Amino acid sequence: MLYKLSIAGFSFELASIAMLLQLGHSPLLLASYLALHLVSSVLFGLALALVVPQRYRQPRFWLLAYLMAFNFFIPVAGILCTALALLVGVLWPKKADDQDFDTTSSPEFVTVRKREGTGFRGNRVRAQLSNLATPLDERLNALVAIQHTPTRSSGESLRNLLADPADDVRLLAYGILDGKEKKITQRIVDTRARLAEADAASETGSQALLHQQIAELYQELVYQNLVQGDLLNYSCDQMREHARASLAIDPEQAGLWFMLVRLELTISNAAGAREALQNAYEHGFSRNRLLPYMAELSFQERDFDAVRKLFIEMAYDPSVSSTPQLHRFWRHGRRNVAPVHAAPGGGRR
Repeated sequence: MLYKLSIAGFSFELASIAMLLQLGHSPLLLASYLALHLVSSVLFGLALALVVPQRYRQPRFWLLAYLMAFNFFIPVAGILCTALALLVGVLWPKKADDQDFDTTSSPEFVTVRKREGTGFRGNRVRAQLSNLATPLDERLNALVAIQHTPTRSSGESLRNLLADPADDVRLLAYGILDGKEKKITQRIVDTRARLAEADAASETGSQALLHQQIAELYQELVYQNLVQGDLLNYSCDQMREHARASLAIDPEQAGLWFMLVRLELTISNAAGAREALQNAYEHGFSRNRLLPYMAELSFQERDFDAVRKLFIEMAYDPSVSSTPQLHRFWRHGRRNVAPVHAAPGGGRR
């Protein structure tokens, strides 16, 4: 069918060209040429439609109309251009719109994490790390799984691994701890350099801000359990020194007073903690957030009646999160309660 249409189209096209080349300007000659050329265009359009790739054949009517009009209004050259366009379409096909996307089912939503699974959970990771009978690959995988967790929760496990008999485990644990400590220490060094520049320029506002940032960085070292022993004492001293230096410039920083509250309670400095608590409250820090620390301070001072009153006050404030057993103990005394020793931090020991 393709050959028949093509040969017929060529025949009518040659006949129309031969008629056009005749000398004459009569309307009948021009009409005859157009009629023959129209038939040739229709035949070529039908022939070309047969070889058009399948993905270009719809809509059928407009495809035929386009091919016929193209060949009719561009004699001879229209056929060559159409053939070239088809060759390009075959050799370099257009990418389908749906090739960049795929269909997938919606994820299943569960309100409670399933017990099954392959993910690392805290207790499972600690058990794998502490069990020397566990294969080395699994212990390394467990160690890698906790390297981005806060050191406050994973620091003890990492330090225990510093004496591990496996070199890979020991070195990786040391690298994790050392990397986190160096990251904060480098920030302290950079901030100290900026503080020296601010001191030289006597920029009071910048000095207060930089002292605050250094105090917060030392607090991060302490909070993340990245320092111990003498380094811990040094970090606490530096934290207090820079916090008070910032407060000497701007005493209205309630957040810094609160930082000192936590520091002094950590080292059991009751006098310093009471001063910091008073200043934090006077400079606008929320009393509700100070209640647990006030109770801890009263406990350190052995003022148990004050502890009980503060726990009763916390019981009526839903924004304060406390352990129910501690509430029960301090609100009702030792009656009908098993003997416990309340720890200053709000837990039991």
